[in-house]
Amino acid sequence: MPELPEIESIRQYLKREGVVGAVFTDVKVEDKSSPNSGVGAISGIKRIAGRKIQRLRRRGKQIAAVLDNGILGLHMGMTGQIDILESSALTPRFTRAEFSLRRDDRHIRMAVVDPRRWASIRLFPSLKQAFYGLGPDALDPNYTAEIFVDTLSRRSARIKPLLLDQSLIAGVGNIYADESLHRSRISPFRRANRISDERLNTLYHALRGCLEHALEFILSHPDDRGRPYIVDAFDERMNLQRSSGSFCPRCEYPLKTKVIGGRTAYYCPACQT
Repeated sequence: MPELPEIESIRQYLKREGVVGAVFTDVKVEDKSSPNSGVGAISGIKRIAGRKIQRLRRRGKQIAAVLDNGILGLHMGMTGQIDILESSALTPRFTRAEFSLRRDDRHIRMAVVDPRRWASIRLFPSLKQAFYGLGPDALDPNYTAEIFVDTLSRRSARIKPLLLDQSLIAGVGNIYADESLHRSRISPFRRANRISDERLNTLYHALRGCLEHALEFILSHPDDRGRPYIVDAFDERMNLQRSSGSFCPRCEYPLKTKVIGGRTAYYCPACQT
């Protein structure tokens, strides 16, 4: 699943491609039926023609195109991506919606491509509603270590599911939760209120560090068309190799996996306590 660094790279890609200031002229939506809310939702976007993108915002994994009338909310789900197409290009396979926009004399084609159809594309009346239920963004400068420690130290749940709770911290997914816990030597099974404030402070800085590193890596490795490099595999974005038979990069002990809260955790039982 694209997490905060991947989604931020998409936001910056769209900005570089000139969609801010562009006006929607048309939209083509897939023929398959979609829900109006929740996972995989497509709703309201057929009314988007004539609206102008004023700016692009992001909180966690959610992109919000702020329009002169309403908000276009984009969530990439598990496999979603946004592609700015050449004027003569064929519509990619698995396109759920293709938007046509115009900025001055330039025609822009923007496709939301999603093989698993979990991405959501919705028109909201306000930014508050587009970001409803989301906690502070994990890279928000105002989200301090003090707030992070205070939030988690009050809770008795295991630390990893708390990091994945988007209502507490927006933007952290499975990969970067495992990365940050490994960097800070904290077991994913530890109860948050049993972790010292000092170690939670270490976790805060580890989390920000791995998110910032991943974003820097993605932005510096675009594909041959300048699109963000988003691959769900082991690369220099991460220290932990998320595959069977992998070893801890710190102590070389075999990594273990276990499902916690419905998500698979990769961890080192020797140096994460």
